[in-house]
Amino acid sequence: MVTWSGDLRFNRSEERIDLGELHELSEKLRVPDAVTEEAARICARALGRGLAKGRTIKQITASSLYAACRESQVLTTLDEVAAASGIPRDDIAKSYRLLVTELDLKIPTADPAGYLAGVAARAKVSPEVEEDALKILSKAAKAGVTAGAYPTGLAASALYLASLIDGEYMTQAQAAGAAEVQEATIRKQYLRLKKVIRAKVRRTRRKRPD
Repeated sequence: MVTWSGDLRFNRSEERIDLGELHELSEKLRVPDAVTEEAARICARALGRGLAKGRTIKQITASSLYAACRESQVLTTLDEVAAASGIPRDDIAKSYRLLVTELDLKIPTADPAGYLAGVAARAKVSPEVEEDALKILSKAAKAGVTAGAYPTGLAASALYLASLIDGEYMTQAQAAGAAEVQEATIRKQYLRLKKVIRAKVRRTRRKRPD
């Protein structure tokens, strides 16, 4: 169980925080206790500011935990929080953006390279493809095209592009499934990355053209 080390005071509106729900969600996602405690603070501030209007406490709780993970650079995706909480991804994303704006949260830019190994493992690509994808992301970061992009989607798009460069069979659907994003995300980021590195892709036997 989380032991609160900070001074966590709640007014009447903030007493509605469901610490049991927050703890259960944190356990499912295996986030550090310090991140859970920060999530409780964010949730308390959100409720104190009346940001729960039109939203459920569970939605604010999940969004607060995601925000705390982003603040601490703990690799947790929106899809993982959605799956663990049972709240639609889009609802969490909207509440998260509200928290960041209204509470002036300082969120570091997520590094897609930090998500690459996990996506590569789920996509079951070769070490060569993973290595080349890392190089692609490095070049993309230097070109300034990674800022603001969904990190897992960008990591998967780099893997997809690397697989084409290396002549390995991989579909956009496989890349999207590994990152739990839409195929349209892979398509969009793939084209951006391809333009940055000016790569030539090999022809592979595919069910449909790139």
